[in-house]
Amino acid sequence: MGATIDQLRYVLSPKSVAIVGASSDFSKFTGRTLKYLIKHGYSGKIYPINPGRDEIAGLSCYHSVKELPEPVDTAFIQIAAKGIPDVLERCIEKGVKSAIIHSAGMGEAGEEGKKRQEQIKALAREADMRVVGPNCAGIANMVENIILSPVLCYELDTLTKGRIGLVSQSGGLTGSYVARAEARGIGFSYVISTGNEMDLEACEYIEYLLHDSHTDVIAVFLEGLRNISRFHKVADEALEVGKPIIVLKVGRTGVGSKAAASHTGALTGSDAIYDSVFRQKGVTRVETLEDLFEVPSLFCKTGPPEGNRVGVITTSGGGATLLAEAGAQAGLEFPIPSDAAVEEASEFLPSFAAKSNPMDVTMSGVGGGYKKGLEVFIEDDTFDIVVGVVGTSSQFAPEMGVKPIVEVHEGTEKPLAAFCNPNAEEALRLFEKNGIPSFRTPEACGRALGYLVNYGDFLERRKGARYVKGEIAPVKPNRDVVERVLGSPNRILNEYDSKKILAEYGISTIREYLAADLTEAKAIAENMSYPLVLKVLSPDISHKTEAGVMKLGIGSEESLEKGFNEIIAKARNFKRDVRIDGVLIQEMAEKAIEVIVGMSQDAQFGPTLMFGLGGVFVEVFKDVALRVVPISSLDAREMIDETKGSILLKGYRGMEKMDIDEIVSTLLRVSKLSDDLKEVIQELDINPLAVYPEGKGVRAVDALICKK
Repeated sequence: MGATIDQLRYVLSPKSVAIVGASSDFSKFTGRTLKYLIKHGYSGKIYPINPGRDEIAGLSCYHSVKELPEPVDTAFIQIAAKGIPDVLERCIEKGVKSAIIHSAGMGEAGEEGKKRQEQIKALAREADMRVVGPNCAGIANMVENIILSPVLCYELDTLTKGRIGLVSQSGGLTGSYVARAEARGIGFSYVISTGNEMDLEACEYIEYLLHDSHTDVIAVFLEGLRNISRFHKVADEALEVGKPIIVLKVGRTGVGSKAAASHTGALTGSDAIYDSVFRQKGVTRVETLEDLFEVPSLFCKTGPPEGNRVGVITTSGGGATLLAEAGAQAGLEFPIPSDAAVEEASEFLPSFAAKSNPMDVTMSGVGGGYKKGLEVFIEDDTFDIVVGVVGTSSQFAPEMGVKPIVEVHEGTEKPLAAFCNPNAEEALRLFEKNGIPSFRTPEACGRALGYLVNYGDFLERRKGARYVKGEIAPVKPNRDVVERVLGSPNRILNEYDSKKILAEYGISTIREYLAADLTEAKAIAENMSYPLVLKVLSPDISHKTEAGVMKLGIGSEESLEKGFNEIIAKARNFKRDVRIDGVLIQEMAEKAIEVIVGMSQDAQFGPTLMFGLGGVFVEVFKDVALRVVPISSLDAREMIDETKGSILLKGYRGMEKMDIDEIVSTLLRVSKLSDDLKEVIQELDINPLAVYPEGKGVRAVDALICKK
């Protein structure tokens, strides 16, 4: 049941509110939501509901929902969990349009709680009522002064309005966001706690904010996605409307693992897939709570710069170094200033001052050197971004570094940011007031600028590429062949059968034939050229190298006979009652760079594509890139570029450039195969895929398909 914009307005912009379980004691959490509505000037109608009161804070108090004089837009419910089904029924009968259930003790609280949550979910679904929570901290619409939350941060006398819409799957942390950001003068348009997401889930709020004229950037604290297809939709829409999504996704560690037959299955962890999906969709993933309001604040204040070159003016050499190191790790460059800039700086800086980048103005900053240094770097075309670093003076002598940054910012369109003493709250608020992105640590500043540059790079790549899924020549596999091969009773297809599926999707394979016995193997070899490769095919042996059932470099009939007998013996020793489908007689692949292309089914995201350097070392180095199917050619090229091994494919130190276009084509074909057969195939490996010099193509040397 997808939320419509109108339905969400009843929750996020209600004109009338009922507080079920309202207390007259504003020191209690059951009194605070009513208190904050009044305190912050909510202009709509408020109906407190408490069976033991006739009046609260000058407002008429109703003994039950049944007594409400009109069908209100939303009911904020904060009573014991066991009473909620009855209250929700009364709300439905009274025509209440939506509900925010603050109460816990539902789906997170054992079997009884789960049953209760399912009960209220069924009631809401039948009535087409939208529900926030349960077990949530409520919502705050800062734009219209609607605070439907008991979180103590709203004790603040004033709440700064901003253009960041915050959606959080952690209720308790919403107070931390608001309090920390408020101390900096950073404001939100909305703060939304999603709770258990029994009905409304994170992506539906994101979709609402994409259409909200008061929101420019969307910040999300994410524990996990419930609706993957909806996330894809809203992420694509965010790119179309130009609203960045910034995500703090928890759960990098503790990812469960299970035995997997393929390399891809072993290497595809759920957090790695989240990373890849965020990259695929242009979503910025940040690291810390502070990042979750500093980075959106940066994105609100400036668009992506023209490049990644940063110039730093500082009164603190150490702070500037930390910033530069963090920025370099994030992909930023810190080039030396132009000769003209150095010459101009020499006129006002002492001889001992560093006239490089960072440029340390030392105590000359007192005499106006800091402002002049900023102006020099702003005018220098060497830099795309300028950062002012201010040390202790930001707290005790803001005229030295803080005010010059504010003054220079007024006259420039080049992105200008600031890092200063974290205790300099007045300086940080001054920066915010004047639209200057500011940071409390040099590392956060470097990271944030890296995020901004990377987002800009993504937009440029997307603009310059044919961002169409599956742009390859039409693939028309023979369905009879595919169904016959996949109809095998074996869950793990042997290499020969796996390659039949690949061939139907236009993926180039190596020349090979299957021999049932030694006599047939010799006959096959007579029509092939030595050297050859021998491989035992068995549904019981996934990795032939580990089992020792493969022989390379077979150069004669004599060595063929010896090798054939050896690998058959090793196969029979590998496992009791091993099933042997035959021996594959394969031409010896020419020397090439080996890569791996694979697919594994993720429980949430479905078919997930993997690319990396291949061979036996893929699980050792784990140098792989992931994307969720289906992919575009842009995705395929980015997968290649993300691996450290890509340097070898592009012609390292005089080596020939490899056929990258054919790797892209293969990735697109595997994506198509994986999408078509996602109901049948669990894992797929092409390892290795031999890559030859540009124009000479690729060939699948070995392959494995595991069915569900």
